[in-house]
This record gives sequence, structure tokens and C-alpha cells, in this order.
Amino acid sequence: MKNKVLIISLSILTVIAIIFGVILLNKNNILAKEKIQIIDATITCPQSLEKFYEDNNYTYSFTCIKSSSVFVKFPNGNKMLVTDALNEGKVTIDELIKAGLEVYKEKK
Repeated sequence: MKNKVLIISLSILTVIAIIFGVILLNKNNILAKEKIQIIDATITCPQSLEKFYEDNNYTYSFTCIKSSSVFVKFPNGNKMLVTDALNEGKVTIDELIKAGLEVYKEKK
């Protein structure tokens, strides 16, 4: 009798733990889906390609000189220069492009 009660209790606790785990995973997925924003604070923009990032396949440039005035704003409210965010690994070039960053992409 005691064994049946113990098995039922453990089963109920397992189900509750699984439910909490699913809830926490969904909460993290929702937070991960929050979007970054691109803030372009450029006032004047001298026309010239300005390389700001490269990976194994491509070189990425702004279509004018503005690397010191283009920021990425994260869901937590923090913002930093796009170039710094890339260099520190806080964001990928694909995430930035998906968020609306306009770049000139040239194959190496």
C-alpha cells in the first residue's frame, strides 16, 4: 500500500516538474524572440563605402560613412554601436540585417 502511494506521489511530482520545465522553456523562447532595433542617428552621410565587418565569405559596408552613429538597441533597453556589438559577439550580422540594417554585401 505504501509503495503505491509513493509511486503515485512521485508520478505527480514528475508531472509537475515537467509542467514547470515547459513553462520556463516557453518563457525563454518568448524572451529570445524579442527583437533588436537599429537606430541610425546619422545627420550627414558622406557618400563612400565604409567597411565595418567581414566574415569568411563576405565583406559588409555601409553605403556612406556612418559607423559611429548606427546603434543596435537590445530588448533590455541597452544600446551600443553596431560595430562594437558585432566585435563583442552580442549580435550577428544576420540578426542586424533581419532587424533592418542596410548594408552593402560583397563576396570575397
